[in-house]
Amino acid sequence: MNSIEKSIQILNYLSNTERGVGITELSSRLLFPKSTVHRILKSLANYSLVDQEKETSKYRLGLQILEYSNSFYNSFDFRQIAKPFLKKICSETGLTTFLTAWYNGRSICIDSIAPSRNANTHLFVETGKEMPFHCAASAKMLLACQPSEDIKRIIKEKTLPKYTSKTIINPKKLEEHLLKIRHKGFSICNEELEEGIKAISVPVKNINKEAIASITITGLSKRISSSNIKKFIKILINSSQELSGMLGYKGKNIL
Repeated sequence: MNSIEKSIQILNYLSNTERGVGITELSSRLLFPKSTVHRILKSLANYSLVDQEKETSKYRLGLQILEYSNSFYNSFDFRQIAKPFLKKICSETGLTTFLTAWYNGRSICIDSIAPSRNANTHLFVETGKEMPFHCAASAKMLLACQPSEDIKRIIKEKTLPKYTSKTIINPKKLEEHLLKIRHKGFSICNEELEEGIKAISVPVKNINKEAIASITITGLSKRISSSNIKKFIKILINSSQELSGMLGYKGKNIL
């Protein structure tokens, strides 16, 4: 086995875990000498394909992987299939609408539509950007749809930075919040990520009934009020149901 094949195996192993992995574990699981693992990791780190945690010296996938994934999603047919739905929702609600994909335990924004060129001023709505799983409606929706053991593990492993006074930073409260989202079938961000900004998100499911993406609308809090929130949720659900059907989802109700 040459160095390229060994590098791919190391990247594959790191991609299947949400935690940092040490040289000893990689050597033991992949049956590579520690010196070989160390040399390959050093080379991968030079190109930001892996990052080393300062506190633990363990390794995880690097930011360059996100860049590659962004390029992948930009050319992926799913993005093109979903585009008309984003445009339709944006037109019907007058709000910025975006698509987020679940990728290796991360929620990545892969496309967005704004009602006007100057309307998309929200900090976190950016193609290729990872959405915070504990406060962004899009990421909360996707995490809530994952198996319970994965939810617990991800909450335990990730940090919960405070963005606003409404950000949930208590792991137990976040877990309870996600369970409520799973039960309701939609997610709301009520100024948890940005002051004065609200968002609503629903899942997109595939033939295996897995939530592989979410569709989200976001805008000023005054634009998403108690008087129109039910209408907005219905618009999102209708589009999500149709899009999921195109991906092979057979359920009668997306929720």
